[in-house]
Amino acid sequence: MSVCRIAVCWLLFSIISGLPSARFASAEEKNDFEKFRQAAMKSGDPTKGQKVFASKKANCVTCHRIGGDQQKPGPDLIVVGDKFSRRQLVRAVLQPSSQIHPDYATRLVTTADGKTHTGIVRQRNNTEIQLFDAQGKLLRLPVKDVDEEKRGKVSLMPTGLTKSLDTDQFADLIAYLTTLKQNVIDHPGIPTEIPQIAKPIKLVPFHTKEMKFADPVCIIAMPGTKNEFLIVEQKTRKIWRLIEGPNKDRKELFVDMSADASTGKFEGVVCLAFHPKFRENGKYYLNHHIREQGKFSPVIVERQANTDRTRDSGKPSRRLLRIPHKTSLHWGGMLAFGPDGYLYIGSGDGGPQEDPAGNSQNLQRWLGSILRIDVDNRDDGKPYGIPRDNPYSKSRGRIRPEIWASGMRMPWRFSFDSATGDLWVGDIGQSLFEEVSIVRRGENLGWNVYEGFTEFSNRYRRFGETYTKPVIAYRRKLGVSVTGGYVYRGKRSPSYVGAYIYGDFESKRIWALTQTGRRLTKVRQIGESPEQISSFGIDADGELFVVGYQGTIFRVVLDESVFE
Repeated sequence: MSVCRIAVCWLLFSIISGLPSARFASAEEKNDFEKFRQAAMKSGDPTKGQKVFASKKANCVTCHRIGGDQQKPGPDLIVVGDKFSRRQLVRAVLQPSSQIHPDYATRLVTTADGKTHTGIVRQRNNTEIQLFDAQGKLLRLPVKDVDEEKRGKVSLMPTGLTKSLDTDQFADLIAYLTTLKQNVIDHPGIPTEIPQIAKPIKLVPFHTKEMKFADPVCIIAMPGTKNEFLIVEQKTRKIWRLIEGPNKDRKELFVDMSADASTGKFEGVVCLAFHPKFRENGKYYLNHHIREQGKFSPVIVERQANTDRTRDSGKPSRRLLRIPHKTSLHWGGMLAFGPDGYLYIGSGDGGPQEDPAGNSQNLQRWLGSILRIDVDNRDDGKPYGIPRDNPYSKSRGRIRPEIWASGMRMPWRFSFDSATGDLWVGDIGQSLFEEVSIVRRGENLGWNVYEGFTEFSNRYRRFGETYTKPVIAYRRKLGVSVTGGYVYRGKRSPSYVGAYIYGDFESKRIWALTQTGRRLTKVRQIGESPEQISSFGIDADGELFVVGYQGTIFRVVLDESVFE
């Protein structure tokens, strides 16, 4: 039976930092790994490696493509050499199950006849689940015949490449993969390189090591205070209150959502927003995940703080929205109140890879959109109101009236410019680009017709539709998972005022950019984080924080840095 002999399923879109220490089942396996690793690190002929890639012995082409429209179980390797070092490629190929991103994790589906089918989810709907198996064959399994479904713990590709290739062939293969890099596109919004400023910003830990957090994804200032913040831990589903004191800081539990929210490698509580009148009414809002009847969904809920606003009241949540998903992927994650007092919600395309169902271009679904609702009123039996100036508020069922803008893939973090009201969105890309956009009412950002400035697919293109281009689309060489930030309006460095500061989760780079008319005018790398950047935050004075996913909140110190 032929199998896919390359597994960069973890490599593409991984959000795991670095390479964990290798684990081996035997001394022989360890010796083979080291022998092949040393060979690949020292030599290799890319021309010969391309032939190995296409050979029956390696059989890479069963699961992978290098550009083009043909669908395969594994990721497109078109820019893998730009994204990852030779060392990372060696590890991912030799140990394909060391880390697996959910987008390419196997699903084990048991049907009523007792058979178990293993593959990568290509698409699912109300009638069938489509799986790519290890031979690249598309399996169509009727939902009515499915008895059980669960996530697999290993890559679709088995180990054992060292038994199929010799060390020279493996070195040639790795050498070929390192040549798969992104073509330089001449466009002012796609920088070839981003220069570094002379004096980088400083990131200073905001708390002691003893107060380190577990997988934090959000920091938000408590309204009406100068020294109190809430920090959201994704997996533990706990939200902590951090109080800065003159002599000693304190960390107190604000609420534990573990009884309400699901958890997992990438599941949990992902964002928090305070009602504009929180000091008066105590209301705040969470975006968290649930699994009901085995189905994954993000939900938006309203919670109530206690009378002195120091912790949650313990009252049950009021659910506002449940966003149905066919997979547990690309769920967006952000929510924030705009300057208009309405709640904005970021919803991803729902997966799988490449949005095969066209969710982001389907205005009859909430997926792939920024939603906008009125939490203080209720319309037509909904637990919220529809703002009258929403672009589709009078659609009468043809279009979801909650949609404010569409055509996004994974809007993980967005923010409003406190001076102009502009909504800045960091949207995580597919194969080629990460993008940052200024988004306005009723606009279509283009996914999956476009990825950044480039055409991606015509399958869901609508005649006469206008697609809004991003301010910047940066290449995989610079990062693979954008984390949206804030337009700086603080006072620590005048040169940064009006610049949008953002970063990349995986590469840990931090950039600042300026624009005119939504066209990029300047972008610079202004620093680098010691930890993966899961979010940015802002205090009452407009000064910024970086949320490190490994547990540290950093204050951004701009005092000695000049944006030039």
